[in-house]
Amino acid sequence: MSENKVMKKVVLLLSILITACTFLPSAPPVNKITAVPVEHPFFNIPPMNLEDYQSRTWILLAESSSRAWFYDPYSLTQDKDEIVSYDAFFVPRSDKDNLQQFNATMVGPYRQKIDCFGNHQWSEIFYADKMPNQETYKNPQKPNLEYGWIKIKPSTALAYVRTRICGRKFIDDKSINYFLYQEGTMKYIPPKLVDSMGAPVKDAIKSLEPKGDSVITPDNATVNVPIFYDVINNEIRRVDAKKDIRSMRISSYFLNKNLTKKSDYLFTANCQAKTFSFAPLGKLPQFQELDASKQSLSNVAFDRACGNHGDYMNIVTSGRSK
Repeated sequence: MSENKVMKKVVLLLSILITACTFLPSAPPVNKITAVPVEHPFFNIPPMNLEDYQSRTWILLAESSSRAWFYDPYSLTQDKDEIVSYDAFFVPRSDKDNLQQFNATMVGPYRQKIDCFGNHQWSEIFYADKMPNQETYKNPQKPNLEYGWIKIKPSTALAYVRTRICGRKFIDDKSINYFLYQEGTMKYIPPKLVDSMGAPVKDAIKSLEPKGDSVITPDNATVNVPIFYDVINNEIRRVDAKKDIRSMRISSYFLNKNLTKKSDYLFTANCQAKTFSFAPLGKLPQFQELDASKQSLSNVAFDRACGNHGDYMNIVTSGRSK
């Protein structure tokens, strides 16, 4: 090959490289490469994505002195390690509880996980607010050691949420109750506002938010108090496998100090026909069609009986559980 041809090829190659470098994107700043990524794929604080909110069905999960938690019962699933996942959001409680749920005070929607066996929680909001230390990483043998898991402290509002999701056992009762639905809300009691000297503060703007988020302690009234419904042992019984008819025993209580018993029911669902019966124990079932509201008790119960929630529900057929 002649020397002239070699030089022409070198010049051509240099021209191509110069042209490519001109049009290629510039390298990102060093701080973007070295910065720790913040993961919050489903939500913003304050909320900005209305689609995240509208794409789910929200019902009240729990209330504390300062917050109300809502969750999507249709998103509730549990894996083989007893990790329960669901979508949720919370809002501050006030005397204006009739405000629209989607507002500037809400946090979420976000993904929440609870390790029922190990009493740990993982929340998507940790990635944007109060992110835990990064000493722990995913460990398939101990799910609670995966990055972002923290211990649930006793006597807290979140501990109360955990009992509703993971089940609670009443004294002198062999059954474990799992939260299904709550009718009504707790009465809001404004926090006592005091200044640094302990004197009452009239102007709420000058006050700070309560340091603790305690669980509400209601009185023993059974009038004008919420009623909640629990699925006993999270058990679904296959009544008719061919027609896919299933039933759940449901227990209801008044949400007062002693959790006064209201009644026991049998919820029967025809999963194929999309009909249901909700009758007191001992009464003959009378089937009816589901209403249009996915937030209703009947629709939430129907989804719990017929939906796919992983290992969260215990399916029983002819005396055998799954």
